[in-house]
Amino acid sequence: MIRQFIALITLSVAVTAVFANTQNVTVSGSVINKSDSAGKASVNVGSTVGRVVGSNNTQTVVVNGSLINTASGGGKAAINLGSSVNYAGSNNQVVSVGTIVNSASGGGKSEVNIGSVVKD
Repeated sequence: MIRQFIALITLSVAVTAVFANTQNVTVSGSVINKSDSAGKASVNVGSTVGRVVGSNNTQTVVVNGSLINTASGGGKAAINLGSSVNYAGSNNQVVSVGTIVNSASGGGKSEVNIGSVVKD
């Protein structure tokens, strides 16, 4: 009985070790994320946000430039690159971009999603 229990634990550990979550991000420029006057600004690059992701989740993002994201006056601005936002599945995203500029103001919403899985 003890041998079977040990064998079961060993098998469980071996199976668990196969699954992996990997995020690789390279940014060659700058990242500017700014909010004021009740604005909300977020930048997610090679990220998992809001939920525990599934196994075998891989994100690779290369930014050859800068990311500029601003929100003001109650606006909501978001940049999601190679990210899993509020989604718990397994994903494989590869993204390569240049400079991105995003802005929202006056209660408006502006969102840039490239190679991302986003669930509101």
